[in-house]
Formats: sequence, structure tokens, C-alpha cells
Amino acid sequence: MSDPKYQRIKFLKIMEILYRKTDEAHPITTKDLVKELALLGISEDRRTMYADIKALQEFGYDIHSKRTKYDSLYWVSKRSFDLPELKIIMDCIHSSKFVTESKTKELIDKIADLGGSARADLMKRTAVHFNAVKHSNEAIYEIVDVLERAIENRKKVSFNYFVLDQHGERVYKHGMQLYVEEPLAMVCNDGNYYLLCYRPEEEYENHIKVFRIDRIDNIAMTDEDISKDGRTALRKASQYPLQAFKMYGGPLRRVTLMFDENLIGVVYNKFGENTNIKKYKGKYTASVQVQVSPTFWGWMLQFPTEMKIKSPEDLKEQYREWVCSAMGEDASAANEGENDGVS
Repeated sequence: MSDPKYQRIKFLKIMEILYRKTDEAHPITTKDLVKELALLGISEDRRTMYADIKALQEFGYDIHSKRTKYDSLYWVSKRSFDLPELKIIMDCIHSSKFVTESKTKELIDKIADLGGSARADLMKRTAVHFNAVKHSNEAIYEIVDVLERAIENRKKVSFNYFVLDQHGERVYKHGMQLYVEEPLAMVCNDGNYYLLCYRPEEEYENHIKVFRIDRIDNIAMTDEDISKDGRTALRKASQYPLQAFKMYGGPLRRVTLMFDENLIGVVYNKFGENTNIKKYKGKYTASVQVQVSPTFWGWMLQFPTEMKIKSPEDLKEQYREWVCSAMGEDASAANEGENDGVS
């Protein structure tokens, strides 16, 4: 590798080594930097290294240097991502169910390396992760790539869709018949990754059909454009992730919740910290928009005595009926008893 062409990339390799191997706590000496270049087939000596580093500094590269008794030390401190930013990204990947175990390890290694080798080892050593449930579709990257291109180009997609049986085996819906859908957006929610598609039929609330992306197989982008109504829905797609309980069908309604003081944090966590909470007769109330569905009822049921629906009346009755149905009781009979959670 003594060809002069390798000398032409010397400055690139110097910066690559500094980014990969150094930070303020782990500088590299001139001697070691020369050795690293030699391993790449690039000849350099200590005298020219000083001049090369100085030239890079003069051109604005963030290289720090310090003279010691026997050598000079070099390091970089400014990176595209700070350590806390990388740590947050890594933890989010660990907690994402749709990223498989093998893909998680690969992705974590790549992201950690952005912080330099010393920081990468530190972040991976200090990581504490509980046993997150991970799905098994190894084609998740390819699926996301096709969907992203289809959404960008406003094209329909075709795919097979499956669920898992009691043995964990794939059971394809509609006997392997292809779905042809108009993709609008991909949304992360509760560790899963969802595809929102436009459906013109009135039976679909807000004309949105939702698919789990890790349950998609044999996906392809078609040559067919999405419909005019689909393009209109696409422009509004950024609104959908703001809907509470958005992954499940149901009409959007304004609901006033009444709850105990200890649930203020729960309400903020679910509906956002800009939620307007008011004190009311020793309790607290908040008017929020929800997508009325079993998911909403199930969330309410976590707080049977601490949270109630204050209004509207028809949703109070719907909740009562749902709770009675879940318990195998008759709602009209329950009305004669106590009104836990719905009064």
C-alpha cells in the first residue's frame, strides 16, 4: 500500500482515527497516530504529523492538542451527537419491540461507535435493560424502506399480512391474498411500529386502517398512485399520532375526566403536559380528546375508584355497559347498584 494515492487520503484517515479513538479523556500521542496510519499503509513521521494537524486546525477542524514532556496529545471533543443523546437513542432501540434481538445488537453497536470507541465501550457496559419483548420479523428494515419510498412517492403498496398461532407460527390473513393499500404514515406507539393506511369505506373510523409493520410480509411498492382522497389524508397524516389511543378504531370525542390528586401525573403522561387540569370539589378534572374504544375503557379501568367520566352522559353509559359486559353482568341491573368509576 505504498501507492501515492493512499497518501492523498491521509488527512481523511487522520480525522477518522481521531473521531474513532479519541475524546477529551482518551487523547492519542503523535507516536500512536503515526502507527495507526502505518497500519493503513500511509507513511508519516512525527515532524510532518505536527504540520498536518496544524493545517487541519487552521481549516477549522475541531482538533485539540497539548504538549507533554515527551510527546504531543491530540483529541476531538465535538461530535454529531453528544453522549446523552446517543444514550437516549440506544435505550429507545432497546425498548422497541419491533426491532429484533439481532437487529438491536447491530444497531446499538453502530450508534455507540458514533461516540468513539472508548465511549462506545462505556455506554454498552453501563447499559441496564430489562427483558424487553422482541418480535421476530428480521425483514423489518426492508419493509420500512419500501414503505418510506412508497409514502414519499405517493404509491400504493401490496403485501401479505399475518398473525401468530398458539405455536408462534405465521397464519396469513385472507389465505395469503395480497393487501393493496394506500400508505399514509408510520407511527411508533408503545414499543410497536404501525402503518396507517387510507381506506375510503365509512366503516373505518377516520378512514384509517392500521397494520402492525412487523406482521407484514412480501411487501412491494406498486406503480399505482394513491387516490385523490388518499393524498388529502396524507397531508393530514401528521395529526394522527396526536390522537390519544390512536392505534385502535373509534370516534374521536371530547371527554371530561374527574380523578384524584395522585393521578395528575398519570393524566399528564397520557395526554401531555399542556393538558389543562382544574380543581373541582376536592377532585381534579381535565377535558381531553380520546378515541373511544376498548383501549380507552381498559386504560380507565386501571383506576376503578380514582378516575371517573364526568361528561358526556352517553360515554358514561357506554363505559358502564362495557365494564358490565366484561364482568358478564347486565348493565341495567348494575345501574341499580353502585356506580363505581362512571358516576
